[in-house]
Amino acid sequence: MGARQKVEKVLFVGADHLGAVPKKLYAEGAKEIIHWKGRNHSTQNREIPKNVDLIILNLNYISHGLMNRVKKQAKSRGIPIIFRKTVFFSQAS
Repeated sequence: MGARQKVEKVLFVGADHLGAVPKKLYAEGAKEIIHWKGRNHSTQNREIPKNVDLIILNLNYISHGLMNRVKKQAKSRGIPIIFRKTVFFSQAS
């Protein structure tokens, strides 16, 4: 098993609000979290910022075009991606 990579700068793509995610990432050692709302058209042609150590893609709230663009950029730069799918539970009446 390899050594755990130090993650300081995280790009989180998708979701309108991050909820408890930043608190968890900071607890794991992240120093900076960049958030792109995945349904916003202004994010469609963005480039991944420099020095990003990890990308988290929230699959529920991201367009297919943006997801594919981010995956392609991450692969070419060797940046690991975590694919996250939010599951919502509704309370039965």
